[in-house]
Amino acid sequence: MELTDLLATMPFGQGLGMTFLSADAAEVRAALAWDESRTTLGGAMHGGALMTLADSCGAVCAFLNLPPGAGTSTIESKTNLFRGVRDGVVTGVSRPLHV
Repeated sequence: MELTDLLATMPFGQGLGMTFLSADAAEVRAALAWDESRTTLGGAMHGGALMTLADSCGAVCAFLNLPPGAGTSTIESKTNLFRGVRDGVVTGVSRPLHV
C-alpha cells in the first residue's frame, strides 16, 4: 500500500496535517509540523495532536502486521510528553514489540 493511500484511510490524521514518511511491518514513521492551528496555551503543540501522531503510527504498524482478514483498534494508550514543541516538525516512530 502506498503511503498516501495509508493516510487516506485515516481522515482525522490527514485533516490534522500528518504525513507518513515510511511504513512497513518493521517500522512506521510519520511527521507532523508545528502550526498555530495545532497549539494550546503558550503556543506549544497540543498534546492531542501529538497523541494523534503516536496513535496513527501504532495503528499502521499493527495493521501491517495483521494476518489476512484480521482487524485492530486502540484499546489503551499511555503518553509521556517531555517538553513543549513550539516550532519545527515532530516525527513519530512505531515498531512492533510482539507479532
